[in-house]
Order: sequence, then structure tokens, then C-alpha cells
Amino acid sequence: MIQFCKFNKRTNIYQDRPRPQWQRMLVYIAGTGVVFLLSMWLLRDTTPIQFSPPVLEDMSKPRGEMASKTQLEDVYWRMSIRHASTALEEICKHEDYTVLTHKNIIMDGQTMLYSYIYLCNAIDDVQSVLNARTVISRNAAKTVNCLETYGNTTKTIVRKYPFSLKYISSQTFQPQTRVIRNAREACIWLHAVDIVESIWD
Repeated sequence: MIQFCKFNKRTNIYQDRPRPQWQRMLVYIAGTGVVFLLSMWLLRDTTPIQFSPPVLEDMSKPRGEMASKTQLEDVYWRMSIRHASTALEEICKHEDYTVLTHKNIIMDGQTMLYSYIYLCNAIDDVQSVLNARTVISRNAAKTVNCLETYGNTTKTIVRKYPFSLKYISSQTFQPQTRVIRNAREACIWLHAVDIVESIWD
């Protein structure tokens, strides 16, 4: 009678065992986080920015140019705007300014070209805007005496409101419209737009 010996199949000690699902998910999440942080580091804007304090001579500089749709959709251009906002945020912490504009930003040795307004104290979560313009109705019934300062010059200007403020958010880069009905806000925004347009004199 012939007997056959039954041998157990040897286990390959070098073969990976399936990992538990929670371990695989942890590896995926960690890998995604590393890729995200590396991308942010590689895409950061390192353009040197200098602050130019407001002086009345700024009114002789060209008015701010309207940013085009192409620029607003360009990720690198957006990063440069956010970089400028970060720089001005630091200035506002140490200086007593209400409004700063593109005229106060020197990027790569040149004054920023584009219509840009930065509020040192945000108004209803609006901190900085691009392409700001105002639409004042002929029927704007209210007026306010605004005490405005730029550089070493202070004067009182009579401003009309309410009005519509149209702009591009420099956080979302989407068009926005606000109706300004508050006298203090009217003074701030109309003063800022005049500076950007180089007509405050």
C-alpha cells in the first residue's frame, strides 16, 4: 500500500500581508498632506515687497489699471496680490493708516500698477479689493463732511451717499457689489477710490 505524505504549503515570509484599511487611509491622507504642503511651498510668492509711505506726490502717479480677466484667472498673479495683502497687513499693525493702495506697494522695484485698495480695518469682512469703482445716483440725498488725510495733507470734503461700490474681491477674485449707506464707510471708500484714480487733491 502506497502512502502519500501531505506537506503544508510553505508561507513566503517576504510576501506583504494586506494592510488594514485604516492604515491604508492614514498613509493616503499623510501623503496628500505632504504633497499639498510641498505645492504651497513651491508656489509661494517670494517677490520682495517694499512699502512706500503715502505722500501727496502720489497723486501725480498714474491711476490704477483695471486687472483683466486673464490676470484674475492667473494663479501666479493671484498669489502676488495675496502676497501684497500680507505685507500691508504687517504695516497696518505698526502704523496708523486707514487706507493703503497700489501706490504704497513697490514690487521688484516698481510701483504696483493695478487698482488695489487695502483697508487696515476690514469693513464687514472686506479687507482688500481690486478694480473698485463707485456708482453714485443723481438722487443720492445724503451728504457728509469727510475729514480726509493723505500724506501730510488733511482737508474736509463733502461726499454724497448712498452709492453702489463695485469691485473684485482679492480673496475670492469674484466680482462683488455693495450698497454703501453708512456715512463713515462712504468717507473711507470714496477717499480710497479718489486716491486710486489720482484725483484726490
